[in-house]
Amino acid sequence: MNKWILSACFLALTAAPAAAGDVRLDSYRNPANESFRIFNHMYLDGVKGGLMAYNAWLRRHGQPSFCMPGNLASSTEQTEEIMLKSADKRSAKGDALVALLLLWGIQDTYPCEKPGTEKTDSQ
Repeated sequence: MNKWILSACFLALTAAPAAAGDVRLDSYRNPANESFRIFNHMYLDGVKGGLMAYNAWLRRHGQPSFCMPGNLASSTEQTEEIMLKSADKRSAKGDALVALLLLWGIQDTYPCEKPGTEKTDSQ
């Protein structure tokens, strides 16, 4: 376990200059090696956390961007699936920002009901 933590810290320090920019879809889908694949998953989890925190702030002010069930705990794999479905839906090019694709995917997956529109059994 300590070796994994040390490896993750080393990766974070060596990737810090790369982390200053956003991760693009092409580099996410085609990591150069296993370290970059791990970094991509860590990045995606970080983006998800940031989006969740910002959405909580928006909710407190009356206008959330998405409405996830409160008891939902999504894994990295589920988050990745949401982001990749969003990329496919939008026919995203390789230079598309992973963070934006994830935001749009979460909005697609967990939309907020608009006032005056109620779901029926036929929907």
